[in-house]
Amino acid sequence: MSDGWERRQERTRRDVLDATGALIAEAGVEGLTMRKLAERAGVAVATLYNQFGDRSGVLVAFVSAGLDQLEIELDAQPDAGPVDTTRALFNALDENFAAEPEVWRPIFASLKPGTGPHGMGAVGDRVVAYLEADFAKAAANGLFAVDCDVGALARHVFTMRMNRVEKWAQASIDWGVYRSSSTLGLELALAAVLVEPFRSRALACSGILR
Repeated sequence: MSDGWERRQERTRRDVLDATGALIAEAGVEGLTMRKLAERAGVAVATLYNQFGDRSGVLVAFVSAGLDQLEIELDAQPDAGPVDTTRALFNALDENFAAEPEVWRPIFASLKPGTGPHGMGAVGDRVVAYLEADFAKAAANGLFAVDCDVGALARHVFTMRMNRVEKWAQASIDWGVYRSSSTLGLELALAAVLVEPFRSRALACSGILR
């Protein structure tokens, strides 16, 4: 009986998150109300509040579910190796953003700042942990020229990226500027700590070399 209840809960959660993406695509975050979401997902409004707390909780759950799927897809691919794993993660995130800008742009424009140095709460913590694990592998494999605090590096890289995402979401910069400036920030941060030939590759990827 417990397994059946858990399956129903998971199915309800999927229906709610699918409905969330559809409503945002149609009418932006402003069009996402708990009443409309309950109607679209075929659940009671009380169920939404019990599972997600409020609309911000729904949005955080939507982003978290996207990360879940992304991690599954990345795990299914051949190991890219240290540092390239970080690049693959950000490239995959950008592919998702570019595929559905009508969903992701309003979400990031409306998310309330959360706890922690990066302001993204538990969702940000997950991404930072992913980056930190990758940088720890790079350090263990001798890719860093200095004794690097991989946790601090991971937080710095993620915070830089989120600053650019927020500017794109708020229409302060367009997609092309977001991509080029995000790549520049990541690759210069990597070039500062990598040994050769990885440092030269990072500089080449940054786009600043003539």
